Amino acid sequence: MTFIPESTGKVVWSFTDTINRVSTRIWSFYPSDGQSRVDLARIIGHGDAEKFTTSYEVAIEKPATLVLKNVNLTYNGTYEFSLSPGGSAASVVVVYIAVKPTVTACSSAITVNEGDDVSCTCQGQGGNPPADVTWYKDNRKIGGTGKEEKTLTLTNVTNEKDHGSYKCVVQSYPNQMFQDEVSVVVIVRPNYKPNKTKIEVPEVAYVGENLVINCSSDGLPAPSFTISHNVTSNIVSNRSRYIKNKVDYSDAGFYKCISKNVLGNDTDSRTLVVKEKRSSTKAATTQPTTQPTTQLTPDKSTEWTTTENDGCNDCVDPGIIVGICVAAVSSGVIVVIVVYHRKRKKNGRDRGGNDHELGDEKPVENSNAYDSQVPVASGSKSNASETVTLPPVYAVVDVNNRQGNTLYASLDTDAMKPKRESKKEPADRAPQTDYASIDFVKTAKAGKADPQ
Repeated sequence: MTFIPESTGKVVWSFTDTINRVSTRIWSFYPSDGQSRVDLARIIGHGDAEKFTTSYEVAIEKPATLVLKNVNLTYNGTYEFSLSPGGSAASVVVVYIAVKPTVTACSSAITVNEGDDVSCTCQGQGGNPPADVTWYKDNRKIGGTGKEEKTLTLTNVTNEKDHGSYKCVVQSYPNQMFQDEVSVVVIVRPNYKPNKTKIEVPEVAYVGENLVINCSSDGLPAPSFTISHNVTSNIVSNRSRYIKNKVDYSDAGFYKCISKNVLGNDTDSRTLVVKEKRSSTKAATTQPTTQPTTQLTPDKSTEWTTTENDGCNDCVDPGIIVGICVAAVSSGVIVVIVVYHRKRKKNGRDRGGNDHELGDEKPVENSNAYDSQVPVASGSKSNASETVTLPPVYAVVDVNNRQGNTLYASLDTDAMKPKRESKKEPADRAPQTDYASIDFVKTAKAGKADPQ
C-alpha cells in the first residue's frame, strides 16, 4: 500500500474465527531501514486496544484495522497482524510513503535512417515505491510497464510508421504530484541515392612526390566508394581516399570517383598532370638565348651583350675559337692594308709623292682594337696651300665575342685617294665602306663563356 506523506492511512485485516476462540490480537512493524521489530498494539479477548510505542502515531479499529496517522518516511516498512492461540500464520502488508521519481531518457531527439532499428531506455529513479515506467506515442501506450526502467524498441523504421514524438511517463503513485515524464522525438531520414559526389585531384603532381586523392558524396544509406584510373576497370582504391608514394609519369591521366548505395550511384572525375620538378637553380639559369647584335662605329667602342648557353659540357672552349678568329682577321686586315698602302706609295711617287703611313696605335685594354691611318700633308708645291685630310680606315675586332657571331673587317679604299674639294661635290660626303665578313657560327659550336 502507498500513502501520501502527512496523510492518514488504514491497513484493514479480517479473520474468520469467532471472537470467543481468539485470545489475543497483535500488530507489529518491521521498518524498511533495517531496524528491529516494533510492537505497535494488542487486544486481549474482548478488551480495548493497548498501544506499546509512542514513536508512531497509530490507532486500532476493531476488529483488526490498523490506523497510521500523519505518516512520513519513517513509516516505510512491513506491517504484521497475527492471532493467538491457534498458531495462525501472520498476515503482512508492505507500506510505502510516496516520493516522486526523477525521469531520464536516452536523448531528447533521435535521428535514424530508414530501415534501421532504434532503441531508447527510459528510467525513473528515486521514487517510492519504485516508479512504474511506461512509453506512449500520441497518447497510445507502447508495450508494457517496467519497474524503474523501460526500453523503447523500434525495428525496420519507416518515415510513415515511426517518425514522431514519444513520451516516457514515470510515477510512484497515481497522482500528478508523484509523476514525471520526458519527450523524445524520433526523426526518420528517408533513403536516397548518392549525389554531390566530388573527387579532389591536385592540378599538378611532381615526379617523386606523394599523391593524395579524396572522394566525398551524400547519400542514404551511406555510399561506398571506388576510385579508378583511366578506365573504370582499373580500380586503384575501394575507399574514399587514394594515396600514392613517389609519383611517376604513369600516374598521369583520368581519375574517376564512383559513390554507390542500394538506391543508385553517382560519379565525378578529374585529370591529373604529372611533371618533373625542376630545381630553383636550373629554372633560374635556363633562359632563352638571343644572338648578340654588333655595330661598328668609327668613334665609339663596339659593345656586345651575350647570354651564356648552359649545359654545353662537350663544346670547344670559346676562348680558343675567339683567339683563332681574332688572329686570322687581324692578319688578313693588316696584309690587305700594307699591300694597298705600298701600291698607293708607288702611285704617289709617280704622281709627285703623296705618302700615307699607318700609325701604330695600341688598343685600349678590354675594348675593341682599331688600326687607323694617319694622314700626312702633301709635299707638292702646287698643293702647298692646301692640306688634304683623309678619312680614317678602321679594322675592328671584338675580343669579347663569345657567341660565334659574324665578325666584320671594314676597309674604305676610296678614302685613301686624295681629293680636292669641289664646288660640285659636298666636302663631307660619306665614304663608301667595303666589308669582308667571316661567319664563325658555321665554323664551330659556341661553348660556355670564359670566366675571364
